Amino acid sequence: MWILYVCTSMLAIASVTASDSLSASEVKVFRKCCARHESLIKVVSLDFDYNEHFDCVDRQFIEKTYNISYSPLVVSDSVSVNHGMPMLCDSLMMGTVDVGTKLLTSDSKCYDRLIAEVINDTLSQHIPKTVELTCLNNETENISKSYLEISHIRKCCRKGESFDTEYHGCRNIANGNHEKWLIDNLNLTGSYVYEVDIGLQCKADEYAVELKQKDFVFSIEGSVLNAWSKSDKSKGGSLMQGDWCIDQEYGGVETVAKVCTKNCLAFNAFCVRKCCPEGYHYKVRRCGSLVSTCTPNVDDQDFFNTSKYLDTLETDYIGLTDVMGVRTKLDCPEGRYVLNASDPRDRHRMTPEGLLESSISITNTYCLEMFDRRHCPENDVLISAVLCFIAEVEIKDFRVAFVINSISSVCLALTLIVYCSLPELRNLHGRNLICHVSMMLLACSCLARVQYNPVDDNRMCRLLGYGIYFGFVAAFAWLNVMCFDIWWTFGSVRTVQPLRKSSSERRRFLWYSLYAWSIAVFLTLTMFILDQYPISIRLDANIGNGACWFGSLQNVESDWPHYIFFVIPMGVVTCTNFVLWILTARHCARVKSEVHRLQAGSVGDRAKRRFRIDRAKYVLTGKLWIVMGAGWISELLSTLVTHPLWLWTIVDLFNELQGVFIFLILVVKPKLYYLIRKRLGCSRVPLDTRLEKPDTQKNGASSSGRTSSTFLSRTISSDERANLRTTLPNNNKQA
Repeated sequence: MWILYVCTSMLAIASVTASDSLSASEVKVFRKCCARHESLIKVVSLDFDYNEHFDCVDRQFIEKTYNISYSPLVVSDSVSVNHGMPMLCDSLMMGTVDVGTKLLTSDSKCYDRLIAEVINDTLSQHIPKTVELTCLNNETENISKSYLEISHIRKCCRKGESFDTEYHGCRNIANGNHEKWLIDNLNLTGSYVYEVDIGLQCKADEYAVELKQKDFVFSIEGSVLNAWSKSDKSKGGSLMQGDWCIDQEYGGVETVAKVCTKNCLAFNAFCVRKCCPEGYHYKVRRCGSLVSTCTPNVDDQDFFNTSKYLDTLETDYIGLTDVMGVRTKLDCPEGRYVLNASDPRDRHRMTPEGLLESSISITNTYCLEMFDRRHCPENDVLISAVLCFIAEVEIKDFRVAFVINSISSVCLALTLIVYCSLPELRNLHGRNLICHVSMMLLACSCLARVQYNPVDDNRMCRLLGYGIYFGFVAAFAWLNVMCFDIWWTFGSVRTVQPLRKSSSERRRFLWYSLYAWSIAVFLTLTMFILDQYPISIRLDANIGNGACWFGSLQNVESDWPHYIFFVIPMGVVTCTNFVLWILTARHCARVKSEVHRLQAGSVGDRAKRRFRIDRAKYVLTGKLWIVMGAGWISELLSTLVTHPLWLWTIVDLFNELQGVFIFLILVVKPKLYYLIRKRLGCSRVPLDTRLEKPDTQKNGASSSGRTSSTFLSRTISSDERANLRTTLPNNNKQA
């Protein structure tokens, strides 16, 4: 019985094996329309009547006659291929075969790649596609599925070329490097049919990243490429049909893949932008300029050689450029211009982030390209960067700004003349104001010169830029000194002390000078050293390179030096002044309440007089803080909100009128008017009867205070007050 069971089992196994063998045989059958050396074309005749048919034509004949060359279908060696058109057909029907479609096996069907359509012996170009030709008069034939499907692959370069990852282009090689060789070299197993296209066209916003076999592991599943980094398993991904190509690496036997991606970090790639398409470069149209046109490469010198920009980065950042990505084309609505590397104002370089740092910006809206000038006297091929022009509407008209800054400079000069000419104003507070106004005059004068017209001399441009910076920094520092001085003399809580001597004021002025000038010199010198010997793009101010101020566009990534050296330090000073001003205001209210309690007697009169003097100085310092602080606040807000433009035009106008406001605050006063008339000898009225209030005159001999008088409340100097204190009592005795 068991013998019968064994025999039955063996027969079943043999039957299954035979069935599997037959099935395997069917799976490996593929009917191809044309022979290996032929390509399929469609011929249409319109002479007398519409007539079309399909022909298999020798591939070399098509290349020679029509100058076209497309890759045929590549079939695995494990697949049995039957060549030939459907048999016994009066007419054929064509159908398109999509990638992934299951193929059928039949004598009345064949598959091939249609590479051209010829109408009346004239070539009608079109994209090659895989088609199915079916015999219309043999519909009853038994058709079986072959379980084959057509997959899609792209070869980066044409036959006889391989891809050069150093120069990012295809180059001729000695061996054939044909499609079949490439697929065999990928070690694909099983039964497959591939249609192969040449080249890779990434979208306008995508980079073509080059992945080398030594750094990445490749595997192909149908039309999908899986590429994963050997060193970092998180880098890489799966690329769908049309988003990748693969080829032999130039100078080696390994393969290299190009993949389209918007995110270079996904493959840990260093990406740059190229102006012309791959295989093209710029040829200068006329000598003496860099106006150029994209033309095909003709020799090795035309290849995209980025070593000028990348060698330094490769030294400083090891492994940064191991994986490269290139994006072609740069759209500039307002036009483009070339940076001339021989001009110091056009100095530029690549950053580790793949951005281009120039004298005015750090941006990714750039491109690099080779410029062929071998037909010109220069006789060279150089690489340079191309940037987009800034829209004209974004460029400020500096003619109006020049006029306003000139008016401010004149007002500041008049203020300085008045304060230097009147001895009554050269007390401690007056000397602080003289230093503040002189620095504002320096800054506004240099700024007006820069806005008048472009400064061609690079050294003069740099000198003016540092003059603007030093003037504004020193002006802010002296304003900080004045805020501290008013807090020290009025805002701090102290008992009433005798009037300070002039020697004490001079000593305080020396300390104030040491503080203010040290801050201005330290910041300017630090910025100058980092500008001459840059250690980071964020600390390179580029003063005088492209602009006689910080060499960058406002509100762009390259504007960091402007904020580090100017906006942030001046913001700290402005905030400190605000705190001192608030503390002084609190004590002002406290002192005012104390004065009201001391209404009678000489002590109350002295307190009221001192309170009026210090409050006048406090109000004046507050006005100056508002004028200077508003400029810094607007500078900060403009980095956060850049629109509407008309609002910032008004804000800029306010900032440019700072000199006029300072003149109105410090000079245009009735009391100062009488001082000027006295200095010019135009006033016959005694000064003290016009300027001193009754209570002040009455107690002038015996009053004392903690601070020297300002021009807003008193007009006599410290020496004059000392004389009054020693002489008036003697006069009273004589009377």
